[in-house]
Amino acid sequence: MRARVSAATTGIVAALLAVIAGSLLDVRPPDAYGICMACHARDLVNWTVNAAVGTRLTVAPASLVFPVLTPLGVLLGGLLAARTSGEFRWHRPDHPLKTFLYGVVVMNCALLAGGCSVRLLLRTAAGETLGIIGFGALAAGVIVGTHWLRWRAAR
Repeated sequence: MRARVSAATTGIVAALLAVIAGSLLDVRPPDAYGICMACHARDLVNWTVNAAVGTRLTVAPASLVFPVLTPLGVLLGGLLAARTSGEFRWHRPDHPLKTFLYGVVVMNCALLAGGCSVRLLLRTAAGETLGIIGFGALAAGVIVGTHWLRWRAAR
Protein backbone atom coordinates (compact mmCIF):
# COMPACT_ATOMS: atom_id res chain seq x y z
CA MET A 1 0.00 0.00 0.00
CA ARG A 2 1.42 3.39 -1.04
CA ALA A 3 1.03 6.36 1.25
CA ARG A 4 -0.26 9.54 -0.41
CA VAL A 5 1.38 12.67 0.90
CA SER A 6 -0.32 16.00 0.23
CA ALA A 7 1.44 19.29 -0.42
CA ALA A 8 0.02 20.67 2.83
CA THR A 9 1.42 17.75 4.86
CA THR A 10 4.81 18.12 3.18
CA GLY A 11 4.83 21.86 3.88
CA ILE A 12 3.92 21.37 7.54
CA VAL A 13 6.60 18.70 8.03
CA ALA A 14 9.23 20.82 6.22
CA ALA A 15 8.34 23.88 8.30
CA LEU A 16 8.55 21.91 11.56
CA LEU A 17 11.90 20.42 10.55
CA ALA A 18 13.19 23.90 9.65
CA VAL A 19 12.12 25.28 13.03
CA ILE A 20 13.72 22.34 14.85
CA ALA A 21 16.94 22.66 12.82
CA GLY A 22 16.98 26.40 13.44
CA SER A 23 16.61 25.88 17.18
CA LEU A 24 19.07 23.01 17.55
CA LEU A 25 21.72 24.25 15.11
CA ASP A 26 21.26 27.97 15.84
CA VAL A 27 20.58 28.79 12.18
CA ARG A 28 19.89 32.50 11.83
CA PRO A 29 19.70 33.81 8.25
CA PRO A 30 20.36 37.51 7.74
CA ASP A 31 17.51 40.00 7.45
CA ALA A 32 15.74 40.12 4.07
CA TYR A 33 17.56 37.07 2.71
CA GLY A 34 14.41 35.52 1.23
CA ILE A 35 14.19 32.31 -0.75
CA CYS A 36 16.60 33.13 -3.53
CA MET A 37 17.66 30.74 -6.25
CA ALA A 38 20.27 33.26 -7.42
CA CYS A 39 21.91 34.13 -4.10
CA HIS A 40 21.66 30.66 -2.60
CA ALA A 41 23.05 29.03 -5.76
CA ARG A 42 25.93 31.54 -5.79
CA ASP A 43 26.64 30.84 -2.13
CA LEU A 44 26.46 27.07 -2.67
CA VAL A 45 28.93 27.20 -5.58
CA ASN A 46 31.25 29.69 -3.85
CA TRP A 47 31.21 27.77 -0.55
CA THR A 48 31.97 24.49 -2.36
CA VAL A 49 34.83 26.05 -4.35
CA ASN A 50 36.20 27.70 -1.20
CA ALA A 51 36.12 24.38 0.67
CA ALA A 52 37.59 22.36 -2.20
CA VAL A 53 40.29 24.70 -3.51
CA GLY A 54 40.87 27.09 -0.60
CA THR A 55 39.80 30.27 -2.39
CA ARG A 56 38.07 33.20 -0.67
CA LEU A 57 35.03 33.79 -2.88
CA THR A 58 32.24 35.89 -1.38
CA VAL A 59 29.63 33.98 0.61
CA ALA A 60 26.66 35.47 2.49
CA PRO A 61 26.87 35.36 6.32
CA ALA A 62 24.13 32.70 6.43
CA SER A 63 26.31 30.36 4.34
CA LEU A 64 29.68 30.83 6.03
CA VAL A 65 29.59 27.63 8.09
CA PHE A 66 27.45 25.57 5.71
CA PRO A 67 25.69 26.70 2.51
CA VAL A 68 21.94 27.24 2.24
CA LEU A 69 20.71 24.31 0.13
CA THR A 70 17.63 25.96 -1.39
CA PRO A 71 18.64 25.25 -5.04
CA LEU A 72 19.16 21.55 -4.33
CA GLY A 73 15.91 21.35 -2.36
CA VAL A 74 13.91 22.99 -5.14
CA LEU A 75 15.52 20.77 -7.79
CA LEU A 76 15.05 17.53 -5.85
CA GLY A 77 11.56 18.54 -4.68
CA GLY A 78 10.48 19.35 -8.23
CA LEU A 79 11.97 16.10 -9.50
CA LEU A 80 10.24 14.09 -6.78
CA ALA A 81 6.90 15.84 -7.38
CA ALA A 82 7.12 15.29 -11.15
CA ARG A 83 8.09 11.62 -10.74
CA THR A 84 5.37 10.81 -8.19
CA SER A 85 2.66 12.56 -10.24
CA GLY A 86 3.76 10.88 -13.48
CA GLU A 87 4.56 14.21 -15.15
CA PHE A 88 8.36 13.82 -15.43
CA ARG A 89 9.57 14.11 -19.02
CA TRP A 90 13.01 14.81 -20.45
CA HIS A 91 12.97 17.96 -22.55
CA ARG A 92 15.76 19.19 -24.78
CA PRO A 93 15.59 22.90 -25.62
CA ASP A 94 15.48 23.87 -29.28
CA HIS A 95 18.56 26.06 -28.88
CA PRO A 96 20.65 24.81 -25.90
CA LEU A 97 23.34 27.51 -26.17
CA LYS A 98 20.75 30.29 -26.44
CA THR A 99 18.85 28.85 -23.46
CA PHE A 100 22.07 28.66 -21.42
CA LEU A 101 23.01 32.25 -22.28
CA TYR A 102 19.52 33.46 -21.27
CA GLY A 103 20.00 31.70 -17.94
CA VAL A 104 23.38 33.40 -17.44
CA VAL A 105 21.82 36.81 -18.18
CA VAL A 106 18.89 36.19 -15.81
CA MET A 107 21.17 34.96 -13.02
CA ASN A 108 23.54 37.92 -13.33
CA CYS A 109 20.67 40.42 -13.46
CA ALA A 110 19.15 38.79 -10.35
CA LEU A 111 22.46 39.08 -8.51
CA LEU A 112 22.90 42.70 -9.62
CA ALA A 113 19.36 43.53 -8.44
CA GLY A 114 20.08 42.05 -5.03
CA GLY A 115 18.51 38.63 -5.42
CA CYS A 116 15.16 37.09 -6.12
CA SER A 117 11.70 38.63 -6.25
CA VAL A 118 11.03 37.64 -2.62
CA ARG A 119 14.13 39.48 -1.46
CA LEU A 120 13.30 42.47 -3.65
CA LEU A 121 9.84 42.59 -2.09
CA LEU A 122 11.34 42.38 1.41
CA ARG A 123 13.80 45.17 0.56
CA THR A 124 10.96 47.24 -0.92
CA ALA A 125 8.90 46.74 2.23
CA ALA A 126 11.90 47.91 4.25
CA GLY A 127 11.96 51.09 2.15
CA GLU A 128 15.30 50.47 0.42
CA THR A 129 15.73 52.44 -2.80
CA LEU A 130 17.38 49.52 -4.62
CA GLY A 131 14.49 47.28 -3.62
CA ILE A 132 11.91 49.75 -4.95
CA ILE A 133 13.78 50.21 -8.23
CA GLY A 134 14.43 46.48 -8.62
CA PHE A 135 10.85 45.48 -7.86
CA GLY A 136 9.56 48.14 -10.26
CA ALA A 137 11.90 46.79 -12.95
CA LEU A 138 10.73 43.24 -12.20
CA ALA A 139 7.08 44.27 -12.56
CA ALA A 140 7.84 46.13 -15.80
CA GLY A 141 9.69 43.09 -17.14
CA VAL A 142 6.75 40.81 -16.36
CA ILE A 143 4.34 43.18 -18.13
CA VAL A 144 6.56 43.61 -21.19
CA GLY A 145 7.32 39.87 -21.33
CA THR A 146 3.63 38.99 -21.10
CA HIS A 147 2.74 41.37 -23.94
CA TRP A 148 5.61 40.01 -26.06
CA LEU A 149 4.54 36.39 -25.48
CA ARG A 150 0.91 37.24 -26.34
CA TRP A 151 2.06 39.08 -29.50
CA ARG A 152 4.25 36.14 -30.50
CA ALA A 153 1.46 33.60 -29.89
CA ALA A 154 -0.95 35.65 -32.02
CA ARG A 155 1.41 35.70 -35.03
